[in-house]
Amino acid sequence: MTARRANAAFLFPLIVVLFLGVRSSAQSRGAYDRGLAEFRAGNYSLAAALFADAETASPGSTDALLYQAKSLVHLQDFAGAERALRGYVRSRPNSSDALYMLGFVLHRENRPAESLASFTQAAAITRPSSDDLKIVGLDYVLLDDYADAIQWLEKSVELDSTNRDAWYYLGRAYYTKGRLDEARKAFLAVLDLDPRNAKAENNLGLIFESSGQPTEAIEAYRKAISWQEQAPHPSEQPYVNLGNLLMEQGRPMDATAPLEKAVALAPNNAFCHMSLGVYYRKVGQMNYARRELERATQLDPQNAVAHYQLGRLYKDIHELDLARVEFERTEEIKSGAAEAPSAVPNH
Repeated sequence: MTARRANAAFLFPLIVVLFLGVRSSAQSRGAYDRGLAEFRAGNYSLAAALFADAETASPGSTDALLYQAKSLVHLQDFAGAERALRGYVRSRPNSSDALYMLGFVLHRENRPAESLASFTQAAAITRPSSDDLKIVGLDYVLLDDYADAIQWLEKSVELDSTNRDAWYYLGRAYYTKGRLDEARKAFLAVLDLDPRNAKAENNLGLIFESSGQPTEAIEAYRKAISWQEQAPHPSEQPYVNLGNLLMEQGRPMDATAPLEKAVALAPNNAFCHMSLGVYYRKVGQMNYARRELERATQLDPQNAVAHYQLGRLYKDIHELDLARVEFERTEEIKSGAAEAPSAVPNH
């Protein structure tokens, strides 16, 4: 074999490899660019598929996995988003954008301890935003650590006083801990930013009710209901809160409509069914009461209050064996809750 032929035989495979590499890179770039266009147009399912193709064609050469994760978050596919982000972080361990997004995704997957670890890793690279600190606070809510939750939510609104959601969740955290004055101020801050925010107004109603101001609470619940009438997904909460308060105020007939509306809006909400069942029992509509209370215990078998209310109903209609079963179940649940060790990790 001549030297020329030997060189050609050596160079040909190299040329093929280089050609295939260039073509693969071009295919990857084309899919990536099309993915970006679809992502910006809000076509997240198609965008996610194009970003997956781009990554397959040329692994690690673009931000395809990062944008695939963003697309999947929009589609509420958090497990898929986590896989994409972990793949991206393996090749880019110092990407704070990916680590912060991974913290958010893990939060949505109800994995607060892992979420916090990802936020901590990201914060060592880049300072967190107000929204990042908001999710950190909500992680601590999931861990039932309201002291830390309040601390981080306060930092979130300090960093951005226009962060409406952070103010709302801070108000909820204050309310849960009985800090009603601070909760009221937080919900008023939400209303300053969004004057017809039905959730904030509903929570003001809860504060008025807890403070022994039923007239103001009823007004707040009615206002929240009116503000959300045109919403695509109205909440059942102001309806059930209004109905329960009207019952407590000795106005059962006025409570009918809001309680029935609450169940219609949230047919799988055990508390709404229980509230309506208690109402029906009080007004003597025992068949309807039985239907609602039995449904409540089916939806939330560990709800001691629902079992107790069902037991009272069975006792009222003289089905004493069934009543005894429900009262025993009530005590079992309460005893189990009292004896269960705390699931809250130490941080």
